[in-house]
Order: sequence, then structure tokens, then C-alpha cells
Amino acid sequence: MADAHGEKVDSSRRAALQTQARRRASCFVQNSTTLGEAHADIANDARYRSRGERESVDEERGEGVNACKTSGIFDSARDRSFASTVQGRKSTKFEKGERGWRGEALKRRVRGALESGHVSMWMANITIWSLFGDDLRLFATDADADLGFLVLVWVCLASFAIELALSVFALEKYAGGFYFWLDSVATLSLLADIPAFMRALGMDPCQGVDSYGSTFDEATRTAGAGGGDSGVADAGFAKAGRASRAATRAGRIVRIIRLIRLVKIFKTYEVNRERNERRDSLIKLKRDSLVKQSVVGGMDENAVNAYVEEDEDSLLDFEQSESRVGQKLGDLTTKRVIIGVLLMLFMLPVFDVRLYAAGERQDFAEGGLTMAHETLINSVDETDGFYRSLNQYYAGTKGMYRLVVNGTDYSNNGNLSFALDGYAHKKLRCTEFEFSTFSTPDANVPSGFSFAFFDRQRESQLQALLNIMRTIFVCLILTIGAVLFSKDTNALVLRPLDRMVNKIQAMSENPLTQFEITGGDENNQMETRLLENSICRICSLLAVGFGDAGSEIIAENMKRGGAIDPMIPGKKMVAIFGFCDIRQFTDTTEVLQEDIMEFVNTIAKIVHVEVHVHGGSANKNIGDAFLLVWKFPKDISAEDISDISNCAHIDEHKRRKIQMIADNALASFVTIIGALRRSARLQRYRGNEALNERIKNFEVKMGFGLHAGWAIEGAIGSEHKVDASYLSPNVNISARLEAATKQFGVPLLFTGQFASLLSSSVQHESRQIDCVTVKGSLHPVELYTFDVRPENIAAPAADVNLHRTFEEETLSFMEYSDEFKQHPDILKMREGISADFLQDFKRGLRHYVAGEWSQAKEILHTTRTYVTAQGERALDGPSESLLAVMKKHDFIAPKTWKGYRELTEK
Repeated sequence: MADAHGEKVDSSRRAALQTQARRRASCFVQNSTTLGEAHADIANDARYRSRGERESVDEERGEGVNACKTSGIFDSARDRSFASTVQGRKSTKFEKGERGWRGEALKRRVRGALESGHVSMWMANITIWSLFGDDLRLFATDADADLGFLVLVWVCLASFAIELALSVFALEKYAGGFYFWLDSVATLSLLADIPAFMRALGMDPCQGVDSYGSTFDEATRTAGAGGGDSGVADAGFAKAGRASRAATRAGRIVRIIRLIRLVKIFKTYEVNRERNERRDSLIKLKRDSLVKQSVVGGMDENAVNAYVEEDEDSLLDFEQSESRVGQKLGDLTTKRVIIGVLLMLFMLPVFDVRLYAAGERQDFAEGGLTMAHETLINSVDETDGFYRSLNQYYAGTKGMYRLVVNGTDYSNNGNLSFALDGYAHKKLRCTEFEFSTFSTPDANVPSGFSFAFFDRQRESQLQALLNIMRTIFVCLILTIGAVLFSKDTNALVLRPLDRMVNKIQAMSENPLTQFEITGGDENNQMETRLLENSICRICSLLAVGFGDAGSEIIAENMKRGGAIDPMIPGKKMVAIFGFCDIRQFTDTTEVLQEDIMEFVNTIAKIVHVEVHVHGGSANKNIGDAFLLVWKFPKDISAEDISDISNCAHIDEHKRRKIQMIADNALASFVTIIGALRRSARLQRYRGNEALNERIKNFEVKMGFGLHAGWAIEGAIGSEHKVDASYLSPNVNISARLEAATKQFGVPLLFTGQFASLLSSSVQHESRQIDCVTVKGSLHPVELYTFDVRPENIAAPAADVNLHRTFEEETLSFMEYSDEFKQHPDILKMREGISADFLQDFKRGLRHYVAGEWSQAKEILHTTRTYVTAQGERALDGPSESLLAVMKKHDFIAPKTWKGYRELTEK
């Protein structure tokens, strides 16, 4: 495109054009060199995309179209029409969700503003000021400066209130949350620094008095004129003073909540710092990459910077967000620390005795004694005024039990309205009494020593009780805090890690262990839960990928630790090996093309489910073929299955175990034959016109081979690729039997070795059809089949749900005491197979093996055809095969005939 317009633009415009074109790569279809090619590519894309996908692509291309339109790239009317069409689609789509988009965009902008450096710095400064501003006012200024400080309080209050409102609007799960209430309390606590507000609540910090006492002057004039009661005034001032002091203490405590805002601000600052560092790193990487690719060659520095930094959103997409576990753990820890600190701040003063009436300080204890002493000294003798001062002194204090004024003990004096215990008072601890002393400071004035003792036992007892309660409270806070912190760590980190370790250990002991995937929506799960579920999935995938044969590889590597070593020595084992293959697979693949995968996987699902239900395991999926294994328990050896009928050392329990495994292996293959017929998904392929044109009367068919024997189980390959499988001639025999099914015209073949393992009733229903030597073996092998008529099972109806699962179709999940006599599919497929037919073929085979081919010919001609359950005549494959073998020798057995022949076909 740049070449097409190269003559129309000067060098500077070419540079701008280059920059814009690279900014929006979607302006052109990739690998298209002309606008015409772009039209063609987009048209081709539209053919294969759904309407929703086209709109998404148009939206992306629409941004590129804008860039192209502003650059003057579209010159022709056709080009401009194309641009308008794409842009029109984009506009229509955006108009539908315009309101929601604008609302979300506004929230994103508000969040960005709240988290920006300037706002964070401002909020940090006013938070610090709200903490120390009032104390700085008292420390460094006079009352004349209070107005300026009050203005700053209003500024702080307005800033906090605006931030609170914007956070409620823009931040998810903020409104009504923990930090919402903390921020609200911190904001409202600023009202305590506004005198007018406190006066309105009746908590005037100055108690309605100025520094000149004008209020008291007014009260004095009122009392002197008889218009008021000074006692009432005193009580009012005292009450207001107590309320003011309580409010001041509460305000100082609540003010600490503002400190919590600094935690949030610091966290925002750290997030922004990390984001900027990450962004700078990405910009540097992007610049270096573009320089290496020579994309920015010839551009000046400003253009390069603009190009590299222009799309910040795409750069920030790579930000490493905080993990859910870290966020949750940090949130819980912060909340609990805050709650604990606030509880300590609010509750510790409650355990101070001075908060209660019993602990009120008696300031009059010192002043009253001084007054009484001076009154006595200044009087010539004891007067009524002196005794009144002692009475007032006693009334103004609590717990006095001894009084000595100027050396005279007045504990028990008839001129006083009270009597004290003096030395008769009970003995007190040093913490349970207080005393006040006074003596005239002037040495020239003759006077004695005055003192008074007060009983503070009740106060001491109350303080002791409060100390006990405070200790209990602190212990509770520490215990609960430790329990909660450990609980969070255990729940979010340690217990998930323990579960992961336990699962790894369980897998090392039994690699085929199935773990349950827990949790709901993964988008809302903790990373530890996701990791735990991932381990479960990995374990399941390992079990599926390596299969039963690979369990030893997994277990050994898990136990060993360190580097992975797949080269683990093999292990000899005994099993039944089954091999099955999809018929006419090459032709089917050429017809179905991409759909062949669904076809194969549908069959694989049927094969695997039936095999697993019958106690086997899938070992290999080789395109159109499957290797299946039924492993015998470790206490069953190769000698045990070599000739089970003649082994006297095999007990009945072990014999029954072998027969059950063999019956299950045969039953699984027989039920697979029926399942292929009843499958709704496979029914679609029977009616496929292309398949029926290529393969007349197309039917999904498979061949099966079964054999039992020893094999070496282990890893095949290298550290680059490992397959867990079995190596043995016995495995190869099962594969050759499957191939021979085509020659004998039967879907299933198994050896006499395997047949001897079957239960007697199943052996009776099986049919020996030949005796051969297979390629690679010199020992003759008896060939057996289990006759079935798959056509007896009705194909799925036309209105059946073609998407039903195989689990919904199979009948193998039902419990059977004898599957061969109870399974509906097996019974249905055995219809039309008469005992006479089987007996006649058995006689013919006996003559064939004995070399009496003329007699065999006569008998096998009678079994060559049979009548199906539908009343039609059909050819019997084994009879045809034997007749064909004998015909090659004119139905005369060769002189070298030993009762078996070589199976030449692989």
C-alpha cells in the first residue's frame, strides 16, 4: 500500500503514514499488499465467520479504518465505501451499549483519578494534617490563629467527604464494606474539631466560658441580685465540664482512625509505583524489539517515543495483578490488626480506676489541709472558723481516718461534726492509703506539722479487679488475634499446600488415583485452590496419557525426585491383550476429511467406556486402532494361565478370578459390536451420501483380536517422548488375529489360550474355526470366534437425539450376574445362532483337522449358509474360509498336513 502511494506523499508524510499504519495493524489484512487484496480477504473471512464474530472483527478493523481515513489512504470511491461500511457496523454496535459503556468508562476514570499520584499525595497530606493539625494549633499558635486552622479542618472534611462519595461510586464492593465504615467514622471525627458543631451537641470544649470569665461575671451579678442560684450554675458548669472531657477523650481516640487512611494511601502509592516500573520496563522492551526489527528506522526520537508510548492500555494489560490469596490474606490481616488496635485504644481506658467515682482524684486533700493549717496558725486560738474549715475539709474528701493539724490530733474532737478512727483504723497496705502533709514554709513562723491519712482500699481493690480484667482482655485479644491470623494462613495457604503434598504423595503411591475437582466458578477461586485443582487435572491427565502401563513410570519418578528419568526398567506381567481396528478407515478418512476426528473419537469413546466398565484399560490409540489390556492380579503368573484346566496347583478362587477377567474381556468386545450399531452419533455417518457413494451400504464396523500371555510393561522412547506400553509376541498375536478377522469373515477372533480361560458356559458358546501358525510363531494356535449377528440390533430411529452421550445409550452399567445370559445386546445378537449349526461346524472342523477333507467338505457345505433372524440367507465366513483352503488342494489334504496351516496374511 505504501508503494502504491509513494509518489503522492513527501518524506515527512510518509513517516506519519508509516506510524499510523503500524499503530493499527488491522487497517490492512495481514499479508495483503493492496487494498483489493484486503477486500478479498475480508470477504473470505466473512464467509466462515458468524455474525457476532464479524462484528467483533469489524470493530477491530474499524479502528484501523479511522486511522486510514485520517491519513488519506482511501482515495477511490470504492475504498471510501468500504471504509464507511466497516465504520457503520462499528457505530451501530457501540450505540446499543452506549450508556453502559459510558458508565463503566466514567467509573474507570474516577478509579484512575483516585489512584493517581496527585490525589494520593493530597489525601496523604491532609490525613497527616488531620492527625496533628489540632495539636500543632495548640502548640505553636495563639487563639487569634484558630480561624485559619478551622478553615483547614473544613478543607479536610470536604476532601474526605468527596473521596468517600467517589469511592462509593467507582469502587466495587466498597459501599457498606469494612473500609467504608472506617472512612466514614474518620470523616465524621473531623466534626469534633469544629467548635460550633460541638456546642450544638452540648459538648462545648470551653464549657461556655471565655478566657476572661465574663460568663462567671454574669452569673455572679445574677446571684447577687437574687435572680439566680449559684449552686445550680456550679452544677451546670460541672456537668458540662464532664461531658466536654468525655467528648475530648473520645475524639482523641477516634482521631487515630484517620491514621488507617495512611495505610490505604501507602498501598495505592505502592501499586502505582509498581505499575509505573512495569510500564517503563515494557516500553523499553518494546523499543528494543522495534529497533531490532528496524520498524522505527528513520524516525526521529519524538516520533519513536510517541509510537512506543501511544497505547498505554495495551502495555498495562501485561500488569501483574495482586493474587487473590495475597489480596484476601492482606485484607483480613489489615482488618484484624485495625480492629485489634481500635479495641485496645477504646477498651484500655475502661480499665483505669480514675474513670469511675471511686478513683476520682481528691484535689481538695492537699488544698484543704493547707487551708486548715493556715487558719489555725493565723488565729490566736481555735475558733469556730477553724472548726468549720476542718468540717469542710472532711466533707470535701473521702476515706479520711486520721487528721493532725499543727501537731494536734483532731481525729476525735467534740467540736467537730465527725470522728475518725485514728490508730483504731485497720492496717492498710502501702497501696491502700494516701496521705497529705503540710508545714509552713516560712521558718520564722512557729508552727507544727500537719498531715491527713485517707483510706484508699476500695479504690485499690477496684483497680486490682480492673487490672485482672485488663490482663484477661489483653490475653483474649492476643489469643484471638493469633488464632485468627493462623486460621487465615492455614485456610488460604498452609492447608491447600498440605492437600497438594498429600495428593502428590498419593499419586506417587498409586498414579491411577482419581482426585476430585473442588470449587465452583474458577474466576472467583483462590490461586491455591486453582493450583490444587490443576494438580488434580495434571494427575488425571498423566493417568490418561500414560495409562495403566505408565503407572510405574509416574510412581518411580514421583518417589525419586530430582530430574525426570523415563528410562525405568520394564516389568514382566500377565494380561489379556485386545486389539481392535476400524474397518475401511482409509476411504472414510478421504471422504470425511476434518470430520474424521469426531468420527474416530466417537468410536474411541464407545471402546474405552466398555473396556473400562469391564475392568480393562486403554493403552494405545493408534489412529484407527486401539490396544486394550486386562491385567491379571500379581498373584497370577504366566504358568497359571498357560493351561488352566490342567494346573492342579490353582485353587478354585484363583481359577474363578481368571475366568471372570477373561469373560469380561470377551463381553466388552461383544458389547462394543452392539454399541456401534445402536450409537446415535454414528447413525449420522450411515446416512452420509458421500460415504455411501464411496462405500456401498456404509456401516461402521470393527475387527477384534484377543489373546492372553506375558508381556514386558514399561517405557518406550527417550526423554524427549515416552510411550508406556507392552512388548511381547503375545501383543503381536492379538494384532494379527484382528487382521485375520477379514479373512475369516467374522468381527472377532481369539486364541485357544484365551478360550481356555473362559468360564465353561462361555466356552460352550464359542466356536473354534481353525488351527494355524501366525507369522513370527512356530507353535500352532487354535482360532475361536464368538458368533454374533449385529444386524439383529435395530438402528436408532430417525427422530432420536443425535447428541445423546454414550453413557445414556450403553446397557453395560447395569448389574448382571451372568452378562452373556442377561445383557440385552448380547442376547439380541445371538438370535438365529442354533446349537445344531454350531455342532455341525464342529464336526466339519474335526474332519478338517484330521485331514479328512472330503467329509469336511460335505459338512461345511451345509454350514456355508445360514438363515438370519430376519429370514434371509447369509454366508458363514469361517465355513467359506475352510472350503477355500481345501479347494486349493482339490479337497485332498497334503501329505505334510499336521492338522494346522500357516496363516500367511498378517
